[in-house]
Amino acid sequence: MTRFILIAGAMLACSLLFVLPPLLRREVGGDAPVKLPRQRWPVILVGLFVPLLAASLYAVLGNPAALVLPSEPALAAVSPGAVSAAGAAVGPEQVEAMVARLAARLAREPNDAGGWRMLARSYETLRRFDQAADAYRHVLTLEPATPELLVDYAVVLGMTLNTSLVGEPEALIARALAIDPNHVQALALSGSAALERGDYASAVKPWKKILALVPADSDIGKSISANIAQAEAQAQQR
Repeated sequence: MTRFILIAGAMLACSLLFVLPPLLRREVGGDAPVKLPRQRWPVILVGLFVPLLAASLYAVLGNPAALVLPSEPALAAVSPGAVSAAGAAVGPEQVEAMVARLAARLAREPNDAGGWRMLARSYETLRRFDQAADAYRHVLTLEPATPELLVDYAVVLGMTLNTSLVGEPEALIARALAIDPNHVQALALSGSAALERGDYASAVKPWKKILALVPADSDIGKSISANIAQAEAQAQQR
């Protein structure tokens, strides 16, 4: 089982080299660099969850005998490149079936907070964001709100609102920062939400706080610094 999970995760990660570039080009769209923090978070979401989805679901629900190669090649729409313990390809039908089995189990065991989290993340990866938001709402009824949970819920909710963080997603981010004022992802999203509203000063403030928390020469440090400079330049042009 462990060997399968490691192999599947590695192969899925390699597959992202082919999947993410076109997604990134599609999500970013135009050439307004100061808006990149808001536009890229849906792509980052896919990059984070796709490599582990099939392996995680298989570990909880999988049956090696059930993961057989279909009579016709499955489309690589979900988890391309994954393999089962028997060496067969794991296509979107198998992933959808595992997600459905998890949902059915949670209908019988509605108090399993960990299961609901996995279901929410599975729906995220499948881009079924309305269902993911419902799952996160259920998790919040079962366990105390944490910054990570609130941020994950905010991201999914934003996806249901045409990739907008303004409104309830921003309120969830504020709740996360009330719990942990130094939560880097919440700070980054808080700045992105403010930028979306055209409030450059409020966007720059949490981003500058990030710079005090991460190495200046790190990728995130360089990216945040560039966005701060661009936001401040735009603010002066108003």
